[in-house]
Amino acid sequence: MTMSNLAHNILSQTQSLSGVMQHQCGDGASALAQAASLLQSGRRVLITGIGASLFASIPLEYSLCSLGIDAVAVEAGELLHYRHAGFCDAIAVVVSRSGESIEVARLLKLLKGRQSIIGVSNEPQSRLARDADVSICVGSLADEMVAIQTYTGTLLTLHLLASAVSNGLEPAKETLTALLPAFSQLVESSMSGLNQWDAFLSPDSPVYLLARGPSCASAYEGALLFNEVAKSAAVGMATASFRHGPVEVVDPDFRGLVFAPQGKTRELNLALAHDLAQFGGQIRVMGPSLDVFASGMQGCEVPAVPEPLAPLFEIVPVQAAALRMAELRGIRPGSFRYAPQVAVGEASFGQRQVS
Repeated sequence: MTMSNLAHNILSQTQSLSGVMQHQCGDGASALAQAASLLQSGRRVLITGIGASLFASIPLEYSLCSLGIDAVAVEAGELLHYRHAGFCDAIAVVVSRSGESIEVARLLKLLKGRQSIIGVSNEPQSRLARDADVSICVGSLADEMVAIQTYTGTLLTLHLLASAVSNGLEPAKETLTALLPAFSQLVESSMSGLNQWDAFLSPDSPVYLLARGPSCASAYEGALLFNEVAKSAAVGMATASFRHGPVEVVDPDFRGLVFAPQGKTRELNLALAHDLAQFGGQIRVMGPSLDVFASGMQGCEVPAVPEPLAPLFEIVPVQAAALRMAELRGIRPGSFRYAPQVAVGEASFGQRQVS
């Protein structure tokens, strides 16, 4: 069977991340240092993006907040039309894979010359890269359509940016260098075991992806992957919000993927997974050192890593699951029916441009 471009993008992530880290700790280090200096200035921080770029920014938001920095992530379309007046004094971190999306382009006109802009993009010649006061190039290998390598590359870049704000690049570089072999093994095992998802996935049932903390990035991005890759319904939600009402959807057809990384809310996540299994749902737990099988749940083991780095690892099996769902549904993985790779119009899908 011929390997799809999306499968190739998943398998190439280790090589891509190695290149991202080499760039950020080499030629890109000065841009990270400049950006870190801005973020340390004591001013509020506004992080914005759309789709995968926004979700990759969530761990940065959590990391900055943990340092006592007033940081918030706002979706670019909502910021553009409704919320900018509340953040006119903030340093803006604008994240966009292409650096050309219509919402980002219009935001740049609004921000430029009025607020400091840190631009994070995978395209060094993009509008975002040109207009930003500090331009950070991710340096990832390119994806065909769906953000795979560029998503994990952006996660890594923003983790290094947060590290530059707190403890500096060198400790983060040492940690990531030590963890890359485990990431590579996870990619290989996830792709070689695609059929292990068959008992969990159902083409007729949406997948609910539930998380707390930085792993909310994985829940939202995971739902997006099921939407884009497999044209399949999926819902990403914060675990606490799910408990307050949406839990009523649980029945024997329910499919729930619960993220339980190392961290302060791991036991809360495991307790929810246990309850959902007791209610009759089909539950799979994503995390390290899992001992959940006796209670009727399935586990998807990922390496034990510091909580801010968990989203980098736990998204890999979800990429594989979305790929497998596409195969089960007879859909070419990652092909787009309606959406362009780069949106150049807000009002109509008739305006298309693929870069």
